[in-house]
Amino acid sequence: MNQLYVFFESKKVGVLKRNTDLVFSFQYTDEWLSFDKKFPLSLSLKLEKKIYGNKDTLAFFENLLPEGDAKNSIEKSQNIKGAFEFLAEYGLDCAGAVIISTNEKFRAPPANAELVQIDENKIYQALDEKKSVVEVIADEKPGYLSIAGAQDKFPAVYKDKKFYLPRNGAATTHIIKMPIYRSNIKDSVYNEIFCMSLAKKIGFNIPDCFVHNGKHPLYVVARFDRYTDENGLTFRLHQQDFCQAQGVTSEFKYEEKGGPSIKNNYDLIVENITARNRIQSINTLLDWMSFNLLIGNNDSHSKNISLLIKNDRYEIAPMYDLICTAVYPKLHKNFAFKIGGRNDYARIGKKEFSLLDAQLDIKSGTSQERFQIVHELILTSKGHVIDAMTERYGKIKILPRIIDLIDDRAKGFKFQKALM
Repeated sequence: MNQLYVFFESKKVGVLKRNTDLVFSFQYTDEWLSFDKKFPLSLSLKLEKKIYGNKDTLAFFENLLPEGDAKNSIEKSQNIKGAFEFLAEYGLDCAGAVIISTNEKFRAPPANAELVQIDENKIYQALDEKKSVVEVIADEKPGYLSIAGAQDKFPAVYKDKKFYLPRNGAATTHIIKMPIYRSNIKDSVYNEIFCMSLAKKIGFNIPDCFVHNGKHPLYVVARFDRYTDENGLTFRLHQQDFCQAQGVTSEFKYEEKGGPSIKNNYDLIVENITARNRIQSINTLLDWMSFNLLIGNNDSHSKNISLLIKNDRYEIAPMYDLICTAVYPKLHKNFAFKIGGRNDYARIGKKEFSLLDAQLDIKSGTSQERFQIVHELILTSKGHVIDAMTERYGKIKILPRIIDLIDDRAKGFKFQKALM
């Protein structure tokens, strides 16, 4: 029997086990269940004195890991395999507030732990050679790579325009994403910074993000699951993505593969966000769906929206991973969710939005009204965002293509009477 220990700061939350049949289980400790500031790791792992089985356990812990090429690169270069070995090696700074350690007596390091600078030249060399940058970071043996998603990225402390790794499990503050050179998507950094900036301009809650300009552009975004106090010390906030919250592993994150639907995510909000913030949160969900549909973000699955715990209450986390994927012909062409039973944007119209309203049991016309509002905000804001980006970063070739794509999609939605 293999065991890992899950901590919040220095408080032992629970024990993650894998038996000889490679079956996972998780159980909260009595210490955690009696702690006055306790919280569940996810809504699918309720605060109960029970042993959670393989499916429920993996739905939370497997969703902490990188996916696809990023995960494969680390496993190959570091000679590890599977979720358990990955978390044992790289569980010190996961998404959210938890720390995963092989040490049952783990004690959290000070919030102002020693920082070790990352050699930026090694990052650029890996990009030049179209290699995985996370392999470079893994070679430093930091314990800091358990960031979910398929893209090449790593967590770090960004300070004075330099990248650092803190010692011994102290919290990182930023996530750094590479251009997707290995898939010949060289302008992904500017694509994402544009879409995130556009979302912020129209009113979405967006974490601070920018481009670090060196030999290659790097996308840098502040972690919303961290906060810095008045003394400059960094602490963790707990989060769970909508797949974790609903007990769904990353393999099934897309609705068409059995993952959560807009209705499932709507119900999650209704059941877990207080009445005071519920309507605003529902509008945020509909606006997020609308924005992704309008800009052509077909990767806006349920792992790309999260809940934060603040003051013992759930709220929708700031938005992240907003990018126009439809501008790249080789990427997935269908929307991540079905609107009225359809995920081909060219076939989504007034009827499909009416069906969505009926599924959600909300006032007829509500989802289409939110869609119209978001579209009008994009129309009035996109030029300002391009001007600001051009002033800051110079002329960027991908931006006119994204704007043309957004305009073309809007024409299609007007033809289908989804837009006026």
